Amino acid sequence: MRAPAWVIPLLVVVFSAGGVAGSRLLVAPSLVREYAAAGAPDGAAALRTSVLVVKGVKCVDTAERAARQLDGLAGVRRLEAFASRARLEITFDPTLVDAATLREALEAPVHEPATGEYLFGLYEVVEMDGVKIASAEEE
Repeated sequence: MRAPAWVIPLLVVVFSAGGVAGSRLLVAPSLVREYAAAGAPDGAAALRTSVLVVKGVKCVDTAERAARQLDGLAGVRRLEAFASRARLEITFDPTLVDAATLREALEAPVHEPATGEYLFGLYEVVEMDGVKIASAEEE
């Protein structure tokens, strides 16, 4: 028995669409970093998670570099980076740090320990918790 000529192209379209839709459902973080709970009192307030879209986070290496920007920042507990989507999910204690401070830390000059250089403009937060942020170039 022979299949009609239209069956193969139809199967290709169906499986391609299914693969694209499935990739949106099954997303694993590129990087997960837990930070020490320094400065947190016992029974700390409810933690908050902020979702940031960051221009400059493109791969695991750039996600690790962005995570280093938050090292030593009081109140930051966890970072999950989804590099393929340039998205960072940062869990923090709002009594110790706020979302604006997180943005400032990410957009600050990046110190490159191997060379001792400071890299400017490496990251730009373009969206915070679903709110688009106008870039300096647009203003």
